[in-house]
Amino acid sequence: MNLDFSDIKVLVVGDFMIDHYIIGTSNRMSPEAPVPVVTPEKEYSIPGGAGNVAMNLRSMGANVTCMGVVGNDSWGKKLLSMLKNEGINIEAINIIDNHPTTLKQRIYSDGKQVARLDTEKIIDWQPNSGIKYNYSDYDIIILSDYNKGVLNHLWFSMNNLDNVIVDPKKDDFSYYKNAKIITPNLNELQRASKIEIKDNKSIVDACNKLIEECNFNYIVVKKGDQGMTIIGKDNFVKHIAAHPVENPDVTGAGDTVVAALSLAFAKTKDIEISAKFANAAAAVVVGKTGTATVTIDEINNYISIDE
Repeated sequence: MNLDFSDIKVLVVGDFMIDHYIIGTSNRMSPEAPVPVVTPEKEYSIPGGAGNVAMNLRSMGANVTCMGVVGNDSWGKKLLSMLKNEGINIEAINIIDNHPTTLKQRIYSDGKQVARLDTEKIIDWQPNSGIKYNYSDYDIIILSDYNKGVLNHLWFSMNNLDNVIVDPKKDDFSYYKNAKIITPNLNELQRASKIEIKDNKSIVDACNKLIEECNFNYIVVKKGDQGMTIIGKDNFVKHIAAHPVENPDVTGAGDTVVAALSLAFAKTKDIEISAKFANAAAAVVVGKTGTATVTIDEINNYISIDE
């Protein structure tokens, strides 16, 4: 199924970060510690977190606006430049003095990740109160929560919006009450529901509890190599099998899932079609190394969501 998302307007609100990769080789262990001595061969940076969501949305053709923060540092400037160069609207990203841009540096040796260095500082933030945003202008609002502080204070009411989709990190899902769709993984679902996740039945029980408590329309549970489960109001249940991928790299896969799911749902209003589309997008992106994006052509070439 060919989906044209060029007329879809998306607002991505969340924790923007930059992923920096150092790719090298190693032929000996360090005499100082049981770690490889890596000789760098190339380095590159790409947007991560909410930035990766935005990049995936743009790669699939949507019109994207971002809201969040970066630090007034070289990494923040680099991140804004990368987003802007892709045609993403960055006017609602605040540049904060004396605050580091969230940075994840990954070191790869001979194709395998051997270390990760994180630089971060949790921020207490909300948008400039002097600027008025019309959230109803957007077909979809994605909350990409990485618990770095941008989403610690929701400054708009989801009671008045029916187009909010959340990729959660908080243990208390009541914070996202009245969102249309929420996309936890199994660990996030277990922490939020306080129900031990052992099988599909416990997934359904946990989701039904959260739907009742938080008034979500749908919960799309990401189960890794076991695929996805969709739970909705009125006892809607659908299990979607994963597509097998050899040696998957799951870095940033959740960002791709929420981006693809959101666009497909904005276009079709069909949660099953949307989840199948997102499931196929996940299969494409985990077949790539590191934080990556997908295109509609890659998804359509991978699997037909009509089957």
